[in-house]
Amino acid sequence: MSAATTPIAVTGMDAVYYLAKDFKRGVAFYRDVLGLTVAREGENFVEFDLGDGSTFGMSHMPDRWYPCGGAMFAVRDMGDAVQRLREAGVHFFTEGALESPVCHVAWCEDSEGNNFAIHRLK
Repeated sequence: MSAATTPIAVTGMDAVYYLAKDFKRGVAFYRDVLGLTVAREGENFVEFDLGDGSTFGMSHMPDRWYPCGGAMFAVRDMGDAVQRLREAGVHFFTEGALESPVCHVAWCEDSEGNNFAIHRLK
C-alpha cells in the first residue's frame, strides 16, 4: 500500500462468519450443540445474534469451500471500499461485492492469507 492511499473508514464489526462444507450439518451444530438461536436465514446463509449484540453467521457456497472464519468490517460505501482495496492490490474471492437480502459483502484476503470481508447492511 502506498503512502498516498487513503485508509478506509471502518465503522465497526458487523459479524464473524464461517463457510460450511455441509450447510445443514453446520447450522445444526451451532443451533443444537451450542444452543444458538437462528435470527436470520436465507438459502445460503444463517445468522445467530448473540447476547452481547454481536452476530455469528454461517454461509454456504455450493461450488466452493475453503477453511475460513473472518471478520466482517462495516463500511459506509461498498463501491469506494472495493475500489480502494483493489487499488491496494488486495485479493478478492469474488469479482466484487455480493448482494444478499440483508447486505452487500465482499470477501478478501489480507497480507497474511487470512480472510476478511467488507460489509454494508441494507
